[in-house]
Formats: sequence, structure tokens, C-alpha cells
Amino acid sequence: MLCDVPTPALILDCTTFRRSGLQLGECIETLTDPSFEGLLYVHTAVLQGRDAQSYGAVGTTTRGTSTAGTRVVDATVLARLDASRAQCGLSAYVGLGLNNHFTGGYYWGRCSGPGAALPAPGVSVDDDREGQLQLVRTEGEENSNDGKRSEWCEFLVSGDQIQLPVRANELAASGSACFKELVGICRDGDGGVPPGAEPRVEAVWTRSEGESWHQRP
Repeated sequence: MLCDVPTPALILDCTTFRRSGLQLGECIETLTDPSFEGLLYVHTAVLQGRDAQSYGAVGTTTRGTSTAGTRVVDATVLARLDASRAQCGLSAYVGLGLNNHFTGGYYWGRCSGPGAALPAPGVSVDDDREGQLQLVRTEGEENSNDGKRSEWCEFLVSGDQIQLPVRANELAASGSACFKELVGICRDGDGGVPPGAEPRVEAVWTRSEGESWHQRP
């Protein structure tokens, strides 16, 4: 199961890959092919999240933004993760998730298929002083008026797992070098996995540095 995969881990959404009319082989030459765009994730766990005592966010951080020139804003840190910027690349963002257990009903359905890579509005990925990633609330800058698509980020606690969509071309430069395994999962009615059930690991590819990915028997 996806929940049993040690974090951080590089994940491939095999189900959506196949539904796009593509075929996976025992050997993957490179992850930079455009066909992998929107299908690669870094599976990461929360190190620190909502405080069980105060029921509040982790704290605040000061970060810069170039939305309207160079300016500094205060943003609320919702969670700290066990993944680093080096593993995820500069364009990693908070996705709705391969199987988001934190949203229910109507909103859960948006995680089906390619919807898993949709961004959670009003939440961004930032770096802490140690280079680890953290989730930051930025809703004051980009309010979608659709809170339940990202409201779940307010309630993450230590041990919870989320997925960050990552860009394949950036992985070639940094992230994939940090991972020796690529974990392929099936979900959402594929491979006997009922919609809404925990995604299942269907294949694992391994590689040595600088070589192609080969499926493990």
C-alpha cells in the first residue's frame, strides 16, 4: 500500500499513465519524457503539524515573493515535511493527493485520475532554515473561495502523508539523483483497487546513478 512506503519516496501514478494511452515497460530510460509530466510525485510525511494542545498552526515564517515586485510577507506555517528542496525541485507544489483521506464526499472526487495533481489553492511549499520543506498558507494572496480543496492542510498532524507533484525535467537535475527507487502505484478503480481505497504498489523500478530505471522482480 502507498501508506506503507517509507518517506520520502518518488512515486509514479501508473493508473493515470495507462489511462492516457501509454504503456510502461520493465525499463524506463528517462523520467524527463513529457509523458511523465503530472504523473510524478514525492511522497512525504509530516514531521510537525497542528498542535494537539493549542489546535493551532506550527508558527509563522517570513518569506519573499515576486508577485508584485520584491516584497516580504508573513505566512502561517501549516506543516513541516520530511522532504527537501533538493529531492523535489523548485517547482514542487501541494497537490490534492493520490488518495486524499483528508477531504470527503464531493471534494474527494477531485483527487480521482489526473485531479490528484491539481494544486491545493492558497497553500505553497517553502523552505525552512535547514532546507526542509514546509507548507505555508498564502490564502491572503490567492484565495480561491473554495476552501475545502485546501482546508485539509490546516489539520495535518505528525505522521500524516501527502504528495507533492514534481516536474520531470527538474528531477533530472536534482531530485531523481536523490532517489534510487521509483514506486509505481495503481488506484481509483484500476488493478482491483476500489475508488477511494488506499493506492496499491504495483511495481518498483531501481537504478544506479546515471543509469536507466529497471523494474525489480
